[in-house]
Amino acid sequence: MATSNIAQLLTQVASTGLQATSVSGRSAALSAARSLVAALESPAERIARMSWYDPLLTAAVRLGIDAKLFIELREHAGKPMPISELAGTNKADPVLLARLLKLLATADIVKETSSNSFASTPTSNLLATPEGSGSIVNCFSGISTANSKIVEYFRARGYRNPVDKDDSIWRYASGSELHYFDWVFKPGNEEEVEAFLNHMKFKTLATKWYEAVPIDQVLGGSCKEDEVLMVDVGGNTGYDILGFHQAHPEVKGRLIVQDLPKSIAAIDKEEIKPVETMEHDFFTPQPVRGAKAYYLKMVLHDWPDSACRDILSNLKSAMTPGYSKILINEIVVPDVGANWLETGIDMLMMVTHSSAERTETMWTELIESVGLKITKVRVCGDAVEKLMEVELA
Repeated sequence: MATSNIAQLLTQVASTGLQATSVSGRSAALSAARSLVAALESPAERIARMSWYDPLLTAAVRLGIDAKLFIELREHAGKPMPISELAGTNKADPVLLARLLKLLATADIVKETSSNSFASTPTSNLLATPEGSGSIVNCFSGISTANSKIVEYFRARGYRNPVDKDDSIWRYASGSELHYFDWVFKPGNEEEVEAFLNHMKFKTLATKWYEAVPIDQVLGGSCKEDEVLMVDVGGNTGYDILGFHQAHPEVKGRLIVQDLPKSIAAIDKEEIKPVETMEHDFFTPQPVRGAKAYYLKMVLHDWPDSACRDILSNLKSAMTPGYSKILINEIVVPDVGANWLETGIDMLMMVTHSSAERTETMWTELIESVGLKITKVRVCGDAVEKLMEVELA
């Protein structure tokens, strides 16, 4: 361990920490802090943590959700709770709870206040929400299943990059004859459906594109009230397009969310007004012709290039030249220096869908391959996703 390097990193952490009130400052401070931890941790400690700690920390969180542990801690608003009270509420073994909570406390997910007494934290409070818990539940079931057979999968395929949606690592490991999305929504999988829908909401907790970019520049102003301003294609339960309307109620024009019947059925039609709902499979021709914008929020990263070309081609055929555009709100992976979130989600897409997070070069090649072009790539505040404006070539 180089002492000079440690001293340099400590100075960097101190200086960037002073700027952590801004988005870029906080990002720089986090990056410096992670570099410091990496420098301080020995190779043996890192391997031990990866082997013994990291996988079981997520498992402990998943168990805590199932036992409604985080909900109960949140109800006490940060006040210490003895294990005996927690065990009495959810009927879990006090010895088991103590072991789980001690592990969670090492990651600051909960706060250990005294012997066998714990309190909530901002992280545990988020885990007590449907969105936070849904993200963990949905990803845990998918990743743990895929990881159980990931080595076997790649050995059998000569370590080739997965690009076939019908031959994903998840499908191989689960033994399912269904694509992942079909499996999630099959009858009897209600818990998985709820977790999936809440996970999709969780993805929108950061700054939204419509909060960070100049709307007039993106959409060119309103359109007539009976004309379609925006179609949220594959928009799940419509939380994103409803959020757009709530942020910009002055922008006129019809707003439509499209998804498969089971997602549309989960929408409260009154609650989402004035957004209209429409059942639609984006692998079929787009029924709404000549909309000002067709919006795709983290849709294409679920699919390999061949499937994305089908989705984009269906939108292309519905566009009006010189008027319509496609708005793609997705991660754009840097060519150098990608962070843990970008690379982590890339691996999640690979094991679950045989898909990927894409670099700007990859996005350009994909979009141009169907006769479209990227005209602008916009940064969206602190969100990991960017907004790509796409028009007819």
